[in-house]
Amino acid sequence: MFIKKFGNIRKWTVLFIVVALLFTSGVTGLGAEEKKQEDPNMRYLNAIKQYILDHYKMDVTEAELFEGAVRGVIEEHPELLNKAVEGMLNSLDEHSTYFSEEDYDDFSSEVDGQFGGIGITVNKKGEYITIVAPLENTPGERAGLKSGDKIIYVNGQDVTNKDIDLVLPLMRGEPGTSVQLGIKRDGVDQILYFDIVRELIKVNPITHKVLEDNIGYIQIQTFNGNTNEYITKALEEFDAQGITDLIIDIRYNTGGSLYQVVEVAKHFVPKGPIVSIEYKDPNRNETFYSDLEKTKYNLVVLVNEWSASASEILAGAIQDTKAGKIVGVTTYGKGTVQELLPLKKGGAMKLTIARYLTPSGKAIHGIGIQPDVEVKNKTRKLDVSTLEKLEVSRKITLNDTGKDVLAAEQRLNILGYDVGEPDEVFDEKTCEAVKSFQRDNNLFPYGVLDITTQIYLDNAMLDVEITEDEQLKTAIEILKSKDSTSDGSI
Repeated sequence: MFIKKFGNIRKWTVLFIVVALLFTSGVTGLGAEEKKQEDPNMRYLNAIKQYILDHYKMDVTEAELFEGAVRGVIEEHPELLNKAVEGMLNSLDEHSTYFSEEDYDDFSSEVDGQFGGIGITVNKKGEYITIVAPLENTPGERAGLKSGDKIIYVNGQDVTNKDIDLVLPLMRGEPGTSVQLGIKRDGVDQILYFDIVRELIKVNPITHKVLEDNIGYIQIQTFNGNTNEYITKALEEFDAQGITDLIIDIRYNTGGSLYQVVEVAKHFVPKGPIVSIEYKDPNRNETFYSDLEKTKYNLVVLVNEWSASASEILAGAIQDTKAGKIVGVTTYGKGTVQELLPLKKGGAMKLTIARYLTPSGKAIHGIGIQPDVEVKNKTRKLDVSTLEKLEVSRKITLNDTGKDVLAAEQRLNILGYDVGEPDEVFDEKTCEAVKSFQRDNNLFPYGVLDITTQIYLDNAMLDVEITEDEQLKTAIEILKSKDSTSDGSI
């Protein structure tokens, strides 16, 4: 998905939108099958409308009748106004939708890539919202929050056993306002309290690292308002290290900002068109261009079936201009553009207003981008024989050591429980991981690896599947052979 955002609507009222769109949809064009499935209430209303049009002596139009119907309902039940807007948008394509005020705020934060908060990443482990890590140079880090801290209270409210979606809004808020967290920390008996002033937090959607053979790897999670800023920093680091072989991973990236993906593409696409946008009004059509005189990277782009919209713009531009090779499976196939318009009565509507074409003029909606090299990842059952054997011969308690402790830690680690580095020592961290595992499996959560818990832990390995990233392996092989142009061969 990618979005163009607009300011307040000055000339329309929401009622005008309701009426205008309702009339233009029409009812007389329904096919036989659609008529058969038509809602009885709508059929009743349409029959009355048609009778009036056929027999009413004075002048009246279909638009006037529906305006009267809508006005009458909305005046009597103003709370249905946004429901009417939502109903209209739901009758359009799957990418046009209505956002409530809360949904609009959340969506805007996601697209903008910034929000008022304290700068921590969290997940749910057992009954606790647990801090994965504080982000660098944020209020959370400066306040002294640590990885593994469990959030017990937010502004005095107990959030134990609460869903993340309910807790996150409590911690977010306007920059300059305060939030108090009550934290349970391993090795500390009492609850620690932190009063933290919120700031504007910028979300970094980029992760990057250097792989074998000095190959640069950049994963773009989404095209939010910060994507080009952070990818520029990553590329500067690679340039300083003399890295010219590069993998861009946009698998599972469902899109984001049109303007951000265009700026990102300018790092890789040679001089010429990046993408063309076609509106209903041809006078609005526009093409975005790159002015890059010479590409400097041997480039491979990883895609999969969840790479959509803005991701497909990047992949399509690189493929069409032969700036790199596309590896993976056919992408999602979303070739339309939406605009986001805030409404006077609250919330916003996201409306499909255009489609886009790749530099060669291809429309990919419903089709997707075909990779130059098709590679599917392989999934296999975990080979338990590669792990230390869990003997299940004794009850393991705090400070016990041995190979059976290592075996338990290996299994907990694979299942996503934080034991640190598996080391044959049943320490406090492993004890907390065992408690979480016991809670998640409806066992008594007392942190002792009793026989029953060990059996549950060993059985959990039977369903674990390991994904072998053949797509990434192929990308590395292509770059090793220096064959990254889309018209080459492995």
